[in-house]
Amino acid sequence: MIQKIVFIAIFFLAGCVENLVNISVLNDGSYLVKYTSIGNKTDLLDIDFKHPESDNIHQWVTTLASSANNSQEIWEKETILSSPTRKKLVFSNSSSLQYDIDISKKSSILWTNYYFHSNIKNLEIDKKYPEINQYLNIDQNELEWMIPVKKYIFSKSIEKYQKQHSLNDIVIERIDNQVNSYISYVKEKKLEKEFNKNTSQIFLDALMPLKNRLPEFFFDEMNIIIDELEKEFEKNTALMSDNFAFSIVLPGKIQDTNASSINNDTSILYWEFDFNDIATNSFNMYAHSLVINNLGIQLLFVVFLLLFIRMLWKRKQNKK
Repeated sequence: MIQKIVFIAIFFLAGCVENLVNISVLNDGSYLVKYTSIGNKTDLLDIDFKHPESDNIHQWVTTLASSANNSQEIWEKETILSSPTRKKLVFSNSSSLQYDIDISKKSSILWTNYYFHSNIKNLEIDKKYPEINQYLNIDQNELEWMIPVKKYIFSKSIEKYQKQHSLNDIVIERIDNQVNSYISYVKEKKLEKEFNKNTSQIFLDALMPLKNRLPEFFFDEMNIIIDELEKEFEKNTALMSDNFAFSIVLPGKIQDTNASSINNDTSILYWEFDFNDIATNSFNMYAHSLVINNLGIQLLFVVFLLLFIRMLWKRKQNKK
């Protein structure tokens, strides 16, 4: 309850979406996961950070509810894994945050080790959109982003199209020149708002003079590629308003971790990160705990004691 109140307070102060992922590891090595997101309903339903959905392996239960706070409506989305799993969870949809959750258990007669690893994939903003790095800390609707982003989507789309189809160098050069001329015209006339349109429509507008010289289904096939890249960019910019906190409870005593903080009373480990932490780098989390098997130690002690007594008895027999 306290965590929820804190999340709501942060939401009002920062106007963002707070996402909390709770992981509970059981003694048998299986684990449960619970997702909680708090914020504007529209933001909770977008795809930049999707809650897991049921498939043939895992069943997830999702609820969405609202509450009023200071005359403002706050929505909370909660998704819970219906039963414990031992499988590694991998979320690789390029239109959403990409990450994995991996829990493993290694047992011996004396102790049991539990390991947690999770990797939040690098968004690679510096590689994909090198010209917008200077704008990472400004409002996400700034039009200064649009031109370098559209240029990236255009060039990457043509590159992907070229891998699937055959275009000669002359045609590619004409496309590049036409696109660059269109961008220069937009910049010169200060028509950046034109770049707020759907990227595939901008691409069509830019290449309209060449339409009759391009393959018959060129624009249809390019639209699919462009839309995929645009969804990826929309995900990346939408993540700028999201904050994340992962927490985990492991059996036993913590031996090693890179957690941001540890609650000494509950032994809960916490990691926190936001867009800036994953814009140009991956964010890795790990933890290792140990459970001592007291019964195993006692049994081992009894075995050694019996062996020692047997050895003494044999020596005594030999002296006789």
